Amino acid sequence: MIIIPAVDILNSKCVRLTMGDYGVKKEYQISPVEAAVNWQNNGAKRLHIVDLDGAKSGNPDNYEIIKDIINSVSIPVEVGGGIRNNGIIDLYFNAGASYIVLGSILFKCIDSVKDSLTKYRGRIIGGIDLYDDKIAISGWKEYVKVPAGEAVKSLKEKYGIETFIVTDIKKDGMLEGVNLELMSRLAKLGVNVIASGGVSGQDDIVKLKELNLPTIKGVIVGKALYDGRLDLKKANALLETV
Repeated sequence: MIIIPAVDILNSKCVRLTMGDYGVKKEYQISPVEAAVNWQNNGAKRLHIVDLDGAKSGNPDNYEIIKDIINSVSIPVEVGGGIRNNGIIDLYFNAGASYIVLGSILFKCIDSVKDSLTKYRGRIIGGIDLYDDKIAISGWKEYVKVPAGEAVKSLKEKYGIETFIVTDIKKDGMLEGVNLELMSRLAKLGVNVIASGGVSGQDDIVKLKELNLPTIKGVIVGKALYDGRLDLKKANALLETV
């Protein structure tokens, strides 16, 4: 299991939202590129980049910044945020992204990215955002009727998606701990899980690792890192001993 620092970009700035609310954001003085390089220098093995402007517009609004990040680091970068067609997927992969994260489009119009699911099999990650166990899409304003477990199994069996970022919306940006029950349940479905939401410090990382589930491949951390609640170097060293 690895710790994956998040770099969320809004209006060209590095920010953190609370429960995905654009109106409840915290801006950081460090630029997105500086943040990415900083996390790499502190031992990150991978980065999670989100274009928050693109998530609203459906366009690669922060493409140039994301491209600069990719060119500034030597570790794998996964990119998400409003990626809704094959052309944008190609754009980011051609820029050097290692993985692409797809969310709402998988439930609203999967045919628009179907070619990419085949072309980039193994490099497409599904984003599963849950509110009270219901999958939320479209900026967390709509809900999918299909249960999360069924959706994950279907996306794996029909489209070959084997890795999912699972976010507990209620915990996102709240620093209240990871939803261990949720992560455990989905990780037991035969898919790889990257946990997201709620990490407040080192103890949460340890608890997730102590689930002893090899399909939990990573945990995305944002606010806890930026606010100094989690030391990335120390946490990485601790993971080697747990």
